[in-house]
Amino acid sequence: MSFIEVENKVRSILSGVDIVKVSYEGPNLCIYVKRPTETVLDMAGEVAKTLKKRVVIRVDASSRFPEKNAAKIIKELLGDAIDDVKFENSGDVYIYLARPLREREIREISREIFLKTGWRAVIESGVPKDGVKLPRHEIVGVRQVYHQAYSQRAELMDLLAKYIHQEPVLKEGPITVTFLGAAMEVGRSAILVSTTESNVLLDCGLKPSQYDEDFPMLDLVDIDRLDAVVLTHAHMDHVGCLPFLFKYGYKGPVYMTDPTKYQAFILLTDYVELKEREGLQPSFSKADVEAVIYHTITLDYEEVTDIAPDIKLTFYDAGHEIGSAMAHLHIGNGRYNILYTGDFKYGKTRLLNRAVSKFKRVEMLIMESTYGGKDDVQPPRHEAENALAKHISETVSKGGKVLIPAFSTGRGQEILYILNKMMDGGLVPRVPIYVDGMIVETLNVYLMYPHYLNPEVAEEIYGGVNPFTTSGNVVIVDRAKRVEDRINQVAKIAQSEEPAIIIAPHGMLNGGPVLDYFAQLAPDDKNKLVFVSYQAEGTIGRRILNGEREFVVRSLVGGESKINMRMEVVSIPGFSGHSDRRELMKYVEHIEPKPKKIALIHGEPSKIISLATSIELKYKITTVIPKVGERIRVL
Repeated sequence: MSFIEVENKVRSILSGVDIVKVSYEGPNLCIYVKRPTETVLDMAGEVAKTLKKRVVIRVDASSRFPEKNAAKIIKELLGDAIDDVKFENSGDVYIYLARPLREREIREISREIFLKTGWRAVIESGVPKDGVKLPRHEIVGVRQVYHQAYSQRAELMDLLAKYIHQEPVLKEGPITVTFLGAAMEVGRSAILVSTTESNVLLDCGLKPSQYDEDFPMLDLVDIDRLDAVVLTHAHMDHVGCLPFLFKYGYKGPVYMTDPTKYQAFILLTDYVELKEREGLQPSFSKADVEAVIYHTITLDYEEVTDIAPDIKLTFYDAGHEIGSAMAHLHIGNGRYNILYTGDFKYGKTRLLNRAVSKFKRVEMLIMESTYGGKDDVQPPRHEAENALAKHISETVSKGGKVLIPAFSTGRGQEILYILNKMMDGGLVPRVPIYVDGMIVETLNVYLMYPHYLNPEVAEEIYGGVNPFTTSGNVVIVDRAKRVEDRINQVAKIAQSEEPAIIIAPHGMLNGGPVLDYFAQLAPDDKNKLVFVSYQAEGTIGRRILNGEREFVVRSLVGGESKINMRMEVVSIPGFSGHSDRRELMKYVEHIEPKPKKIALIHGEPSKIISLATSIELKYKITTVIPKVGERIRVL
């Protein structure tokens, strides 16, 4: 449909509305009206449904209240719930709250602000106020970067509008999928989907290891012809190489959910800072990380969006971490549909809902296989929690400390939530729970977006409770910047006489704050190391599970040191944010409609082969096992 036809359709549907202008801005169809009315808001959904476009309603600048007057009305409506307000020339006002509000309340207030001031309100919830204050400098940093780059964002949206909404030149032709990483391995997830019209990259991560980093095969990507990047979630094996694209000239959009935007910034900024503190050269700079943020376009779950002339993107809940998404690509007006799971959990956890399994169309399923081995069956969550309580109680009774390596986003918050519930219920002794690293910053994101969590946890947060600190035993470790101060900070915790629990990233002991504690706690057999997540090949975590007890580690506090490990080690399966073997098979059984082809990635070779064999035998679906660098023609 030509733009003239689209504009005529808009004016027809909104026949009683005084429309000033209709335009494309990025993936959005923007309608500027003379006056803010109930009618235009009520009919916006009809426009979106008819034209199958994301619709944004704005009031013409001549009819909007002056910023000072609008700010006064916003203050009257929200009072002390306001943390910050930012007006933008587009007609949007960003309102950052100091406490959580339900989505229904946010919609109602946004509507009222629009009708009273003419400004389109974008409202973001705040965190509950309790006795534990969370550091939030990175949260504020995301907002500063985003608003300071208004002109760059406007330019990006203008360029995207001209590209996305044009008619495809070639409506037929091959569709290919190239696996740039995570094929027959865990790490460096990156998949290039190509048509005759467009190129879309799904994820762009690093491969975890003790010191070295493996990048995806980005030499197979023509950055000048890359049209969009889709990020499923913010773990380094999926996002760690994303700034590298901008360093080498990528200027296009990155699509992700709102929680993922904050978590990506926190993790990537932390990565750069840690490298610099260790005297190493990071692969990219903070400026490259900032470029990711102001090139980001956020989408909600199940919101259909054009990202190329011939591709529509829809995110679905993946249940892996807050904001994690499955990416559904609708190609060529229905010619072909690809579902990429990213990392997903097909089972409800303490914090999240299980992954979505029903779609309109799926021809190809690209599925992770981290726990695809025939013996990769995780125990029920209650058994895992009982085991964790047992090991904590045993260690505390000996006067020792429990060290839990955890990913900054996902496992860290889940374990913290569980520990608070255990202490509240008297299942484990009340000892300090020290929380270090980016787990602290990303905890804000869980409190800012309760509607991405399961209903039980969301209700606690909406009720003004921080469910991650209810026990009163949580001690937030705001990491000291100076090396000398950091050494003293860690030593005070690790060398104290009191029993304690310490949660710190990274989850595989392949770097980060956890190594600061590990280096000091490992020689003492009173202490215990508890793994609660997957340990990839080549990481210290995997080496420990394989029986090694002597190795050299490099930490910020201790530098490079030889460790003779005497602390007890235990791995508790059942807390993973990945689907186990049974859940992977169940997902293939339950997914609707059934895909014609499945590609298995993100798993060790033996596990992938085992899972592929079982899928083909039981479900009779063609299952392929791509190699890194392999290009598959799917149509």
